Amino acid sequence: MCQRKIMLADTVQKERNSMEYGPGFVSTFLYYFVTTTLVATIVASKGLGLGVSTGIPQQLGLLLGLFAGTLGGYLNRTVSTSVDFKNKKEFKKTLESVLDDMGYSHVQEEEDDDGVLVYKRSPIRQLLSGKVFVKFEENDVTIASRSIHLRGLRRRLKT
Repeated sequence: MCQRKIMLADTVQKERNSMEYGPGFVSTFLYYFVTTTLVATIVASKGLGLGVSTGIPQQLGLLLGLFAGTLGGYLNRTVSTSVDFKNKKEFKKTLESVLDDMGYSHVQEEEDDDGVLVYKRSPIRQLLSGKVFVKFEENDVTIASRSIHLRGLRRRLKT
């Protein structure tokens, strides 16, 4: 029973740690939903010449907002993954090579006290991609980034 509580506490701690890197699905969904709904409503009312009192611009805005919120939340939410390794030096070299191929470079001045390594792209590419956070433990590494980039990183690390 005690072992089970320790495992549960470790799981909760890992979930908390992944949330400190960036927004999850709900906050990302809300950002895209609200922004798209407002913009689409304004554009539809001005572009179609319909008054807001008809309700059509709001309905169109809500539909587009739901679509953009779902897509944005799925692709741009921050997720984390853990990868086991046997040789830390070899894995770090492989990871840095893959990140370099993806356009990320290590940012020394943003390394924090917890040992989290931060990788980012050039300023223009950074606007659309965010950062990659890497934390090495004893026999595994936790990597956190936007879900679309993390999927590509996992795929490249497997090959």
